[in-house]
Amino acid sequence: MVKAIHTGFLLLIRSIKKIMTKFSRKTEMSLIESIKKHEGYVGVVYKDSLGIDTIGYGFAIKDLELDADVCDIILERKIKNLQDRVKNKFSWYKYMPPEIQDVVMEMCYQLGVTGVSKFKKTVAYLQNKEFKNASIEMLDSRWAKQTPNRAKELSNRVKEVEVGH
Repeated sequence: MVKAIHTGFLLLIRSIKKIMTKFSRKTEMSLIESIKKHEGYVGVVYKDSLGIDTIGYGFAIKDLELDADVCDIILERKIKNLQDRVKNKFSWYKYMPPEIQDVVMEMCYQLGVTGVSKFKKTVAYLQNKEFKNASIEMLDSRWAKQTPNRAKELSNRVKEVEVGH
């Protein structure tokens, strides 16, 4: 008997939690929709009516804090968009081993596609699959002086790729 009452009580508690969750989500969604409607969405930084840098649905940049999961989503989208630009700029990119593609992508993420395209000798060596020469050339740059650890690591990754790959 006690067990049946206990089970019934647990089911009642679960039902109440479900109702409260649905109510909370419904209220939250109507609030979200109202804020979206009144703030509007702007995907780039702009000055609001008070001259404050703002983005999205009225997010003041100075008050914005991004959780890691949100940053992960942004990073994944940026990489996807970047990869399309890299493929358009460097026709040889899609024929490279994955390790080389990753290095090119990371350099383009840091320096921009235009910035990497200025690495004329490195790009030519990569295109010709002369990975050892490309790795040496990568280090002969202002980039390597400004971010030496990253440049050395990426250069080593290029150097380690087998030519017959």
